[in-house]
Amino acid sequence: MGALGGEQSVGSMAGENLDISSGQDLRSLQGGDRPRRRFLGIRFACCDVYARVYVNRTQTAYEGCCPKCSRPVRIGIDPNGTDSRFFTAY
Repeated sequence: MGALGGEQSVGSMAGENLDISSGQDLRSLQGGDRPRRRFLGIRFACCDVYARVYVNRTQTAYEGCCPKCSRPVRIGIDPNGTDSRFFTAY
């Protein structure tokens, strides 16, 4: 019987399987020793969405926008600030 008659094919088609054992170190494919960017997690109450905001070039604040309505948010960096990483912007 054919594939439509209920019999399942045992062989595999070319390109059906993915070989991910390339021998390369996974870290080298992901950027390796590249320094991670500092970010804060922000829930934008305006559109009820989450996004990350990153440190600006001058290292004085975290800046970003709501991914839906583009409402901007800016959170200043203070040496006596908080250790919290997640906030809600209203």
